[in-house]
Amino acid sequence: MPVVPVSISHAPSSNANGSNPIESSSNPNSVYAFGSYLGTGVYRSANQNATVVSIPLSFDLKKDSGSQTWLRLPISFGFFDYLAKDITEGELPSSIGTMTITPGFEHHWQASENTRMEGYLDIGFGTNFDKNDNVAIIASGISSLYDFTLAGQDAVWVSRLRFAGYSEHYGKFADQFAVLQTGVDLGLAPRWQWWDLQVQPRVFVVGYWYFNELRFISEIEQDTIVSGSYEAGFSLAFSKPLGGELLGVDRIGFSYRRGDGLNIWRLMFSFPI
Repeated sequence: MPVVPVSISHAPSSNANGSNPIESSSNPNSVYAFGSYLGTGVYRSANQNATVVSIPLSFDLKKDSGSQTWLRLPISFGFFDYLAKDITEGELPSSIGTMTITPGFEHHWQASENTRMEGYLDIGFGTNFDKNDNVAIIASGISSLYDFTLAGQDAVWVSRLRFAGYSEHYGKFADQFAVLQTGVDLGLAPRWQWWDLQVQPRVFVVGYWYFNELRFISEIEQDTIVSGSYEAGFSLAFSKPLGGELLGVDRIGFSYRRGDGLNIWRLMFSFPI
């Protein structure tokens, strides 16, 4: 099924000051402002195709037997009018269109024998080099991960509650989104050794429920209002991160997401849920 290039905005909802809802046509900054949280993909914003590449950098701050704390430094770059076919043809983007940097802290702790908890808070900024626009970004989230065995294989049930918002002017959110997601990531039996890494194939399925509906705008089809979606995918998990602790690429995989008329293919370089 072909994927229609789309732009991401949000269905009508009140902002922090209770003024009129943000209209998608006048709010083109959402794609790059939320780039680190929407994930790597091809989107459409301000009548331009935009390829967003997210890099989840992190640095260890504190670690003991029951908890660990990181300094997060998610960075995302946007390239206007640069699509997947350009990569296959060996073309490189001529310039960087957008960039976001959202430093913050992430803390993991063991809540019980089989349950792990995670929380994070990011505060940063984004810039659109084409339009010389700048935005302030805040994001937070809380997660639970329950380890169990399914059909003799290791599995993890993940539930996450996430929020992100950005502001073009002090004290007023221009746009925001909140999502509850839950799903299962399951390891498969065959494993193999690659250099000094052990590689395991894994599959996953996850559902998303948005508290304020996402609006995907297409120039060639009717707008799509998304209140929920589901995703399934395949990945290869590595016993230790590629690129060392700096890049922390512990997965490579792909997935397909759909719901309420939405169809998205996603390329992954980290835990998918």
